[in-house]
Amino acid sequence: MTSFPEAIPRSEPTPLAAATIPEAFQQVVATYGDQTALRTIDEHVSYTWRELDERVRSLAAGLAGLGLGRGDTVAIILPNTVECHLVDYAAYHIGAVPFAVFNSSPAEQIEHQLRVADCTLVVTQLAFLDKVRAAVAALGDQVRHLVVVDGEVPGTLTLEDLEGAADPAFDVEAAWRAVRADDLSTLIFTSGTTGAPKGAQWSHRTVMAQQRALAAALPLPSIGIISFLPMAHAGGRITSQYMALAHGAAITACPDMAQVPVALARHRPDAFFSVPRLWEKLQVAIELMIAGEADDSHRGALQAALETGKQAVLAAETGSDADPAEVIRLLTEHKEALTLLRPLLGRLGLDRIKAAFVGGAPSASELSVFFRAVGVPMLEAYGLTEGSLNVFNRIEDFKAGTAGKPLPGVELKLGDDGELLAKADLNFVGYRKQPDETAAALDENGWLRTGDIAVIDDDGFVSIVDRKKEIIINSAGKNMSPATIESTIKGESSLIGQLVAVGDRRKYVTALVTLDPEALAVYAKRLGLDGKPESDIVAAPEVRAEVEAAVERGNRRLNSNEQIKKFAILATAWLPDSEELTPTAKLKRRVIHRKYAEQIEALYFD
Repeated sequence: MTSFPEAIPRSEPTPLAAATIPEAFQQVVATYGDQTALRTIDEHVSYTWRELDERVRSLAAGLAGLGLGRGDTVAIILPNTVECHLVDYAAYHIGAVPFAVFNSSPAEQIEHQLRVADCTLVVTQLAFLDKVRAAVAALGDQVRHLVVVDGEVPGTLTLEDLEGAADPAFDVEAAWRAVRADDLSTLIFTSGTTGAPKGAQWSHRTVMAQQRALAAALPLPSIGIISFLPMAHAGGRITSQYMALAHGAAITACPDMAQVPVALARHRPDAFFSVPRLWEKLQVAIELMIAGEADDSHRGALQAALETGKQAVLAAETGSDADPAEVIRLLTEHKEALTLLRPLLGRLGLDRIKAAFVGGAPSASELSVFFRAVGVPMLEAYGLTEGSLNVFNRIEDFKAGTAGKPLPGVELKLGDDGELLAKADLNFVGYRKQPDETAAALDENGWLRTGDIAVIDDDGFVSIVDRKKEIIINSAGKNMSPATIESTIKGESSLIGQLVAVGDRRKYVTALVTLDPEALAVYAKRLGLDGKPESDIVAAPEVRAEVEAAVERGNRRLNSNEQIKKFAILATAWLPDSEELTPTAKLKRRVIHRKYAEQIEALYFD
């Protein structure tokens, strides 16, 4: 395994040379001090890196004045706001360990995470104050300070109060310089689909190794980043706050996913990471723009350009058996087609993107083919809370439908049962207060058991087959991957929002299907159903026929035992952080099987 040193030699004084997060931050301030560092979407609040440093030092001194120091934990229960980043960076500068809690968490989960983290200070806002207070009260006198960022509430502190608590003699410079690479940097609580969330601990070495690995393999931003994923999400931290530190990029804080289109259009980032759900919505938006083109000839030209792009992408894949001359021809035509498609990207704020990342949940290969076809270089990636983002496709070295190749410094192998094992400095350092769980995940030689079944092809590309514990075994004893079935069918139509394959101990596979609300509007117009109530559109035979056609196309790409024999279309859409989906849009299979048991049983009634 190629191992990255604790830091790049000091002869190269760059943020990536830093051993710790606060050291990287200070190097960015020294290098990019007058450039924008952090802002709101409308830029009503905007800091340069030098101004941000002043505010961070003030807040760090305030945290120290309240008695926090190296190794103490700070909980942040906020949307992705400017204040969220301010407190995070400030905590790093005194060697404290900031961690975020999903805002949607109920009081019981907040209590659990505060307890596991030994948290003594919580930062939140008025919208979440009632449940945060309930969680804090259940912990007795553990939490000593509660900070509210958007209002004055008796018994709580404001950010100004926090800064006012500073001891004038406190030496912030000495505090951040005392932080070491092996000190804890943050906690990321797992999404908890099968039990109470576990606190995965990252060291400063974990974070900086991740950024060095990314920088060594991928084109990364120099202009700006839209930070909208929750900071409780591993990808949210890695691809916004930490990536900005590595390259001095401006962070645009986007507290609500509904504001992402506005942020994209205004600030036009050069790198963008999201879970598949948002990319699917952007695909629908582009399809809607093409379908809504009033000029028939121009609409036809756009559709032809899109199809040309898809053919070029598939022909250019690593390992493609396409004739080289044909590849060159298609790529030339694709370059010309992009002149037609680029204005559409400009309307969405996607025209400057150098690297578009998709990960955090399974995605259909057609998604990356679509975006590469329209000129957005999408990189399918793989990662997990315990192993960071460690496998990526590259701009010129890619295979749609795979997670890509390991980043530099990451070593992979498959266990006897096909489980993907990973070894790297960017692995987590253990679960907080759970040594047995840590030992089950990390062996004595540093190999992380990911829990994912994978295959690695002859070109080195990794494909994730399924979660180790989610394999379907039908009544005939055949093993199947529900994720493979689901992504294959979903990729056949943007109309399908979510699809759950069912078939464990059953004689054949069935599926529950939900429809994408935005795509439904596009299809309704195309099928002559626009203007009707949504419930009528969902139940329309024409819509079922569209889903049925997608299932049939997908089935042709599956083994006979994997093919979906029957399906039911549900009348409701599933949203992230709901009964059916985790905050990162992973399926809560047990909940779904229990909640929709009646619909499932009906599919097996002959």
